[in-house]
Amino acid sequence: MPSEPRGVWGDLVATAFVESSPLFRSLDDEARQDLLQVAEQLTFLAGEEVVREGEPGDDIFMVREGQAAVSRGAEAGAQIAVLDRGAVFGEFVAMGSPVRTATVRARTALAVIRFPGAVVVALAARFPKVGRLLEHVRAARERDSP
Repeated sequence: MPSEPRGVWGDLVATAFVESSPLFRSLDDEARQDLLQVAEQLTFLAGEEVVREGEPGDDIFMVREGQAAVSRGAEAGAQIAVLDRGAVFGEFVAMGSPVRTATVRARTALAVIRFPGAVVVALAARFPKVGRLLEHVRAARERDSP
């Protein structure tokens, strides 16, 4: 079971982590502040599920600490990727997929930052670099998926 969500706003380390991300570096101060005020931190123990393939949800996640395993298929058995610090996941749902396209589990103790997908999509419309980076991540995942 994940930890209770904690806000990012006011946490200097979490704020610096988000601000240093290539995904959000192009935001102006006001947009960055808006994003940080709605972002939440969650932690998971190794083996805990973060998101499940086939389920709805539009949040986008960024790995802050630890590793996450991405899998697809029956019983989430076919591991297709390992995500490390700074990696983003959830972009498919936030960019129009009706359901999650993979299961993500904590491979080790895992800390993530969760962003509401609608907020990220709105920022992508206002800051084209954010949209291009998300599309690049999505295209790479589609290309590298079995």
